[in-house]
Amino acid sequence: MEKGVKSELQAVLQEDASFFVEKSKSSKIIQNISFTDNISAPIEKGEVLGEATYTLDNKVIKKVNIIANETVKKINLINMTTNLYENWFNLLR
Repeated sequence: MEKGVKSELQAVLQEDASFFVEKSKSSKIIQNISFTDNISAPIEKGEVLGEATYTLDNKVIKKVNIIANETVKKINLINMTTNLYENWFNLLR
């Protein structure tokens, strides 16, 4: 993630990704995770960041959005200064 007060954020599935298949075919399910190119702040909680696609025998079984589980503000001069002081004081402990 670019231009955020944090460099990482937690992403979750928007809904349950479970589905029914025959037990003999469960090992053939392929999960493909794709994220939007150039994710940058600000990011709101619940914003779609990508998609999880489940396929079986080259047929899409289910698609589920991957969403942000938290809000990340865009970094500015005040945030940078605060982070710098916090990191500096943590080093002195």
